[in-house]
Amino acid sequence: MRKRTYRSKRRGTAAVEVAVVLPLLCTLIIGAWEVGRLVEVKQLLCNAVREGGRQAATGNQTTAQVQQYVVNYLTTNGISGVTTSMVTFQDLTNNAVKDPTNATQMDRLRVSVTVPYTTFRWSLLSQITSDTSLSASADWFSMLDSPITVNTSIPTN
Repeated sequence: MRKRTYRSKRRGTAAVEVAVVLPLLCTLIIGAWEVGRLVEVKQLLCNAVREGGRQAATGNQTTAQVQQYVVNYLTTNGISGVTTSMVTFQDLTNNAVKDPTNATQMDRLRVSVTVPYTTFRWSLLSQITSDTSLSASADWFSMLDSPITVNTSIPTN
């Protein structure tokens, strides 16, 4: 008669443990991956609107140029599918101003971008949240110089 060892009684235990733990482990890994991607994209959006706001604050760029600058920044950094219609410019000090070239010195300017998840997601985020987009905005003050006049006549006293 063969003597059964402890090892033969536990045969297949590791396979059962893996079958139980693997789905949970995969879910955690994919979740961490998705959250990491969201953080990365949010950082890229913040950088893009900050740079767009800097361009607007100079007073040398039109709204269309600022929007294109933000789109180019995101495209260069791997966020494709963003259009200029997703980028907005606002003069918070004077709502009538629609172009940064018309802003006056120290006007508060805001550049915003809203990007749908479909342009950057890697998994089925829509099953977890009802949000459909990620957005960022940056505020700057217009750095446009005030024009000065110089008296060119020489005093004759």
